[in-house]
Amino acid sequence: MKKFLTVFTLMAILTVFAVGVSFAQKGMMGPQYPPGIDSAKAQQYCKEVQPLYQKDLQLRGELLTLWAQPNPDWNAIKQKEQERANLRVEMHKKAYEMGLPYAPGGKKGLNIRRICGW
Repeated sequence: MKKFLTVFTLMAILTVFAVGVSFAQKGMMGPQYPPGIDSAKAQQYCKEVQPLYQKDLQLRGELLTLWAQPNPDWNAIKQKEQERANLRVEMHKKAYEMGLPYAPGGKKGLNIRRICGW
């Protein structure tokens, strides 16, 4: 019986470790900075840009609501799209001023969600 409990406990521990490794996902250890980016600058940037990012998400929700209406108000949609574009330009401007990569699209430049961990 003692041998059985030892083997069973060992198998349970190995199973826990195997499951933990198999369900691990990329980015689970917090924000990851691309090579060449100072972490202090990135954290400062995230702190400054978070209100702009939240406003962008709010405008996106408002745009989806406007688009979902049976008769969309095209002037309101145009205004919201322009506000979102201005916010994105402001975020890229802040990245440029802090010396961070600021190319749009996140392919070669700054990927806000990856760096800030949002």
